This record gives sequence, structure tokens and C-alpha cells, in this order.
Amino acid sequence: MKKPIFAVLIALLVATLACSLENIRLDTIDRQIVFVSEPIPQNALETELVFKMTGGKFIITPDADTLVEGSIKYNVEAWKPEFVRCNNYVEIKQADPFRLPGIPLGDVENIWALGLTNSLPIRLTIEGGASENTFDLTGLQLSRLKIAQGASDTTIRFDAPNPIVLQNFSFNTGASSAKLFGLGNANFQEMKMSSGAGNYTLDFSGELKQDASVEINSGVSTITIIIPAGMKAVVNNQGKASNITPQGTWLLSEQTYSTLNEGPTLTINLNLSVGNINLINEE
Repeated sequence: MKKPIFAVLIALLVATLACSLENIRLDTIDRQIVFVSEPIPQNALETELVFKMTGGKFIITPDADTLVEGSIKYNVEAWKPEFVRCNNYVEIKQADPFRLPGIPLGDVENIWALGLTNSLPIRLTIEGGASENTFDLTGLQLSRLKIAQGASDTTIRFDAPNPIVLQNFSFNTGASSAKLFGLGNANFQEMKMSSGAGNYTLDFSGELKQDASVEINSGVSTITIIIPAGMKAVVNNQGKASNITPQGTWLLSEQTYSTLNEGPTLTINLNLSVGNINLINEE
């Protein structure tokens, strides 16, 4: 008598789950393209740009003719971007990935390809879920830069000096892979990086205009730090990571590694629970 009852209960459970999955399913639609062309605010000394992306592929390039120009391609209806404009503030956003009314199924597409102007100072914020990112910030006038994302594969470039001082630069990511090139050109005063497990390369190529500080908090990670020839750098190991591999010439005093150069000082404070640190002093 028990087996038939059990079988009926299982059948009811399966049926219930099937209905639930059907209710939360988000089907794909034909590809939609939104063309972006945001004008440069009139009489603005500085502007604020905020991008909030659900997740997918995000490409940023410099030298746009307008404040922001490019396209957003998506094939999930809930991902239709929204625009918020107020004086010198522009926000482009999609639905919070944790608040979607369902789960996207099938071959989903979400591609942002945007160019930014380099004609006036920008306070730039980029938030997103899991994504593949290529951010070329070369020559942009960045006064503040905040990047917060989920598990991602990210490349950031500063191939020419930031014309103004980047007062604050924060980079927060989940378990990811990231390569940041030309950080010396970013012209930042303070940089904070927080990450989950992953592989990270921080290349400080460029010329320091003033003293700069970097705070790195990470989980079980491999972090490669590249100091260009001639740059004065001090790296303090403040965490528990003991696997530090120096390359090039370093002066070691307890848990502090220093290059033997003069000029503005790059101070890097490492706080890793476990991980591998490669310190490269190019000569």
C-alpha cells in the first residue's frame, strides 16, 4: 500500500517543480539593439556616468564624439536598458540580476559596446554581474573610478596618462581573472582592490606624478605586481601570505620590499589570507 502512495507523491512533486520552472523561465527574444548617443552636458565642469549591467560582455573605448555613444544588444526582454538623466548625471542600467522575474534559458546575449568622451572630467561607476570586460580608459579625464562586478574576466588599460588626478580608484570583483595595464598612467592618489579567488595582474607602467597608495585585499589568489624600471615602490606584506616571489632588485626588510629608486613613491599594502605573490621590478 505504501509504494503506490509514494509514487503518487513523487509524481505530484515532479509536476509541481515543472510548473514552477515554467513560471520562472525567461525565454529569449529576437535580438534588440539600442543605439546610444548621449550629448555632452552644456556648461558642465564635470559629469558623472553610471553603468549598471546585468552581465554579459562590456566594451569601453575612448575618444567618443558625444558623452557616451555606441550600442547595447540584448535578447532577454527584462534586459531592456533604462536611461536616467539629470543635469550632469547620466545612468544607463538594466535589471538587477538578483531581482529578475525568472531565469534566462537558451542562448542569451547581452553586449554593451560604448565609447566615452575625453573632453571633460568624468566620475565613472561600472557595476555588473558575471561578465567579460574590456575597458580601454586611455586618455579619459577620470576624477573617480569605481568598478564593482561579479565573477568576471576583465582587462583594463591606461595606455596614456590621465590628464587629471584620479582621486579615488576602487576595483571590487568576485572570483575572477583581471589584468590592469598602465596603472602608473591612471594618475591615481588612492586605489583599493578587493577580490575573490583568482588570477590578477597589476602592471604599474607609466610615470607617477605624485605619491600614490594601493590597498589589496584578496582571498586565495595569484597576484602579479609589475613595477616599471625607475619607479620608487614600497610593498608591505600585511597579510598571512608567505609565498612571495621577487624578480629583479628589491631591498627586503622584514615584510617590506622596496625598489632602490627616487621620486614619487608607490606604496602597496597587501592583505592576502592565502595566495601567491609575484613581485616584478623591471630593470
